[in-house]
Amino acid sequence: MPRSTSPTGFLDFEVVGNERGVQAMLMTIDSALSPVGLAAFLYGSVGPWIKQRAEERFRNEGDDVVGKWAPLQETTVHIRESYGLGGEHPINKRTGELEDYITQGQLSVTTAPGVGTLQFPGNPPRNGALREKMKTAQQGRSSPQTVARPVLGLNEKDLGVVMTMLAFHIEHEGRRLGHVTG
Repeated sequence: MPRSTSPTGFLDFEVVGNERGVQAMLMTIDSALSPVGLAAFLYGSVGPWIKQRAEERFRNEGDDVVGKWAPLQETTVHIRESYGLGGEHPINKRTGELEDYITQGQLSVTTAPGVGTLQFPGNPPRNGALREKMKTAQQGRSSPQTVARPVLGLNEKDLGVVMTMLAFHIEHEGRRLGHVTG
């Protein structure tokens, strides 16, 4: 005998809300995502994270975002040695200007209600030679043949970290406003 497809029971749901709790949560989110709240989050959490990733990228000569940097060509190693700059390492560091520009670079933050933009580095390179170093590091060049050894980049891991930091920022704002205890 075929099974009946008609319902044999019922489910009832009851939703009970706490208006004050909902209002407190909305005030917390509104404060955390206000222009001032977003600027504090971007300057205080995201900016330092990006700088730390860049410092590690220089120290490790690449990372999970940009890959391991290609070794220097033999002629480049000889030129560096003749100037007393070390041989094969460190890569992407001759004068230190590029590394300083990236790791010590200023953050530029622009906010509006519910919207925040962080530009890093926020200050454009001060001279044409540094702009060229940056371009060569990120893209490589054809003459003289230089492979790219990118110094800036983010990936899904970074997105996950930023989202987690945002959740903690909102929770911290709730504690600051007295809406979250514990």
